[in-house]
Amino acid sequence: MGIQDREYYRESSGGMFDSWGRWGATNWIIVITAITFFAQIFTHDFDGGRQLADSPVTEFGLYNPARILERGEAWRLVTPIFLHAGLIHLAFNMLVLWWAGSRIEELYGKREFTCFYLGSGIFANLVELGLQAAHALPWTNGLGASGAVTAVLVLYACHDPYHKVSLFFVVTVPLWFCAVFYVVMDLFGALGMGQRNIGYIVHLGGALFGFTYYRTGFRFHHLIPSLPSRKRTVPSLRIVRPEPDELDDEREAVPAGLDTLPFQSEAPAEEPFERKVDRVLEKVSKHGQESLTPEEREILFRAGEVYKKRRK
Repeated sequence: MGIQDREYYRESSGGMFDSWGRWGATNWIIVITAITFFAQIFTHDFDGGRQLADSPVTEFGLYNPARILERGEAWRLVTPIFLHAGLIHLAFNMLVLWWAGSRIEELYGKREFTCFYLGSGIFANLVELGLQAAHALPWTNGLGASGAVTAVLVLYACHDPYHKVSLFFVVTVPLWFCAVFYVVMDLFGALGMGQRNIGYIVHLGGALFGFTYYRTGFRFHHLIPSLPSRKRTVPSLRIVRPEPDELDDEREAVPAGLDTLPFQSEAPAEEPFERKVDRVLEKVSKHGQESLTPEEREILFRAGEVYKKRRK
């Protein structure tokens, strides 16, 4: 993010536990999902073949519409997000989550992103459950984080649609095209024109959740306003104020593209963008990133992209 990229910020060194404390929600979700996958491996019947369905871990958390509707096992709407059918399934989902989720977490914060990730997975499973209860889909079991990961990808595409990505490592396309491509492929699959044993409806439910979340401006922290905001104590940050002559040099060396950011075009009479970034970073150093408003998070997100490009 922009905090670490700013030249006049310094970060104090810490031990191993300090490093763990600085981990974001995206990293912890990936670690928990990987640990769960290894638990599936080590508890399944090795004599029963390569499938993990016979693992008690898989059996306990598997999405099973019959048990949800008939026995009330509601946890099966959440636990499938952390289960996977194989290593490739796990690797693809976690790679996309690490790439897109870390950017979205920078924008929304740890708690909001965690709620978004879990909420999108639950919503995606509920969409499939509703269609199965209405007998529009066969009653099949499922597992995987693809619904939640699709929601994260779509939300990232909404925020930065023209970010360049390599589609299948062959052709470079804008992120919005990549997101639309995957959604269209899932739509074709849901209509029966794709590979079997893939939860296309869950993917589409996640995409719908991510797009709706962006368009409506809904935030989970609005549902729990009494939840206190935890102040960050690590990493400890200090602001090194530049000398007047250094400040003049900094103003002359405005990075390319900085003056074209959308914030300045909307209000040309407002304070310079550099000063906005300084003010937001000072707020982070005093009160933690959880105290930022969505507009301030957007400033940090855009500033981070600009300074990363300048460092290349």
